[in-house]
Amino acid sequence: MFNFKDSIKLLLDHEVGIEVTNVKELKSKMSYYLNNQVELAAKNEQAIAMIEKNQGAAKANAKLAAKLVKERHILCVRLSAIGDVIHALPIASALREAYPQAEITWIVQQKAYDLVADNPNLDQVVLLPKESWKQEFKEKKWQTIKKAKRYFADLKAEYDFDLALDVHALFKSALTAYLSGAKKLVGPQDGREGSTLFYDQQIEPPKEEVHQIDRNLQLAKAVGAKIDQVTYDIFIAKEVKEAVDQLLTDLGVNKAKKLIAINPFTTWDAKDWFKDRYAKLADKLISQLDCEVLFTGGPSDQSGVAEIIDTMEQSAYNLAGETSLKEVAELYTRADLFIGGDTGPMHLAVAQGAQSVVLMGPTNPKTHGPYGDQHVVLQPDIECKNCWNRICPLDEHLCMEKISVKEVFEAVEELIE
Repeated sequence: MFNFKDSIKLLLDHEVGIEVTNVKELKSKMSYYLNNQVELAAKNEQAIAMIEKNQGAAKANAKLAAKLVKERHILCVRLSAIGDVIHALPIASALREAYPQAEITWIVQQKAYDLVADNPNLDQVVLLPKESWKQEFKEKKWQTIKKAKRYFADLKAEYDFDLALDVHALFKSALTAYLSGAKKLVGPQDGREGSTLFYDQQIEPPKEEVHQIDRNLQLAKAVGAKIDQVTYDIFIAKEVKEAVDQLLTDLGVNKAKKLIAINPFTTWDAKDWFKDRYAKLADKLISQLDCEVLFTGGPSDQSGVAEIIDTMEQSAYNLAGETSLKEVAELYTRADLFIGGDTGPMHLAVAQGAQSVVLMGPTNPKTHGPYGDQHVVLQPDIECKNCWNRICPLDEHLCMEKISVKEVFEAVEELIE
């Protein structure tokens, strides 16, 4: 849309505008150009050329203005997983800035629901009960199909979406966007599993390697949003903060010391560093840097973390499976540093402002590493890096083998100090 300040700058930058600060200067400039008609004609030709060159931008702004009026209810579809939902969250703030009067809804599955709930940029968060449907379908196929049909009929009737953005870009998310009844479906040109068949508009992804966050924001840009800022806006309620206060008090964590959070496990074996090295690292952090160390993770990580702590010489805290998603987010907000692999908790820690030392091997730091320059990524420069194998096909698990305790400790020491 027209921006007076930017338009003046454009005229002056192209040397087709004349800036004066008072009436005396205005009279002087007018007299000069009346007596120098050739120079005045040249400026006129420059101005016409500039206007023609910028007609495309003017038309794009006009289309955006029309969208701001017409598109009143927007649906964002990113169903799972935790890290991927975090990478999509900046879309919500970008859309809210571009469409301040619009009603913006996000649809998500249960596992990542808490990340999106109460986001200040959203009007509604809708739960897609895919997990319960999957369980019910085993025993009651037709009843489950009817239930899903009713769900989408109710969704369509209640919200009347004008626009749906499929950030997930898989068949299940594209189908969800389609069944929502949105008048226009937008998704990436390289969506998988046939998802692009559902889209009314396919957005060309960046040609160069960019982070998933920046890639996702291209969808918001395509519908008129500015993407010059990245904000997550994960809402932490007062009672969650109080619960974390009480938890740290009950554990006896010394709040005067630096707090380091370690999340040792991921959902891929190939991403996991070795338990004995985590134990040695934690011992060094406590004994040499005088830090408090707590381990985080899900319920399935509890025994693995216990094994790490059992082999340690120092005392650390096992919070694996003991906190909700919002509580661990609050813990990361308070941590002076996060250590771990490429996993949802790492991206959550980054979103909450924690500096991070991230150990990577099979996945690409440029696209899936911690977002921002304030973090340290340790990835050996070996031929098989970025292989994207969930389980390492090599006996020695080379990418993790080559990351030493000394290397990680020195990276932590540098950030802490």
